[in-house]
Amino acid sequence: MPWLTGHGTVYGKEYYTVMPPMWDKRSDWNTMMQWCEQTFGPTGDLWKERKNLAPEPCQRWYANNSKFWFLEEKDLNWFVLRWME
Repeated sequence: MPWLTGHGTVYGKEYYTVMPPMWDKRSDWNTMMQWCEQTFGPTGDLWKERKNLAPEPCQRWYANNSKFWFLEEKDLNWFVLRWME
């Protein structure tokens, strides 16, 4: 299955998106999340924000809807180069 790239907006700001192919193990996603946190800083996971608070805008990256969302194209490229087989 191919890697799907695209664009989207978070709080009106344009983001570059990538949806990695689906794997048999969820551990691949968790490994990617850990790598992103180490490489780009604290998680931008839209689902892990504190309860009753909206996610903070303009984060360097987010993870949501089976996609990774990057504010800068260079971060998207770095991610794809690291994980694409």
